[in-house]
Amino acid sequence: MDLSWDAIASKMVWSGRFPVLVDRIRSREDGREYDYTYLGITGGAVCVLALDEMDQAICVRQYRHPSGQVLLELPAGHLEPDELPASCAHREFEEETGLRLGSLRSLGSFMPVPALSRFRMHMFLGSELSEGVSDLDDTEILEVIRVPIEELREQVINDQHDNAGLTYTVLLASQRGLLPQ
Repeated sequence: MDLSWDAIASKMVWSGRFPVLVDRIRSREDGREYDYTYLGITGGAVCVLALDEMDQAICVRQYRHPSGQVLLELPAGHLEPDELPASCAHREFEEETGLRLGSLRSLGSFMPVPALSRFRMHMFLGSELSEGVSDLDDTEILEVIRVPIEELREQVINDQHDNAGLTYTVLLASQRGLLPQ
């Protein structure tokens, strides 16, 4: 059975912060067609789980309009064109927290909502922090907080966070034995 579909036509129906595309797609299996709507987000983003010398995770709290909530998140941000994920992780972490990463380890990447976009989130584990310079975007108002990693891990396990980048990164780092017990 061939489960693939081919795009036979494509159009952008909205050009904004996140372009909206509609592709006419055809099944290779039986030839049926339909219009598939998705976000045309290119590139990706990074999130960084960084621990200080007291095993506290550096987190940010910020308002997210679609959810109407202030969420606890890992420092994160979008890749610039042609920027490598590790470079982006260093840049975004310092911009959001005012701290520099001395050590950075890739944990891999994932697609948060593959039915909606090709967008990839690259996860990193950071340490060896030093003072840097904060440089928030005009659209960012956030609070930097430190959460003991044991407490953050328990919050994730007890389903207290909605942010996929935070939950997946904490669980993955924990499962791989990269976090202090």
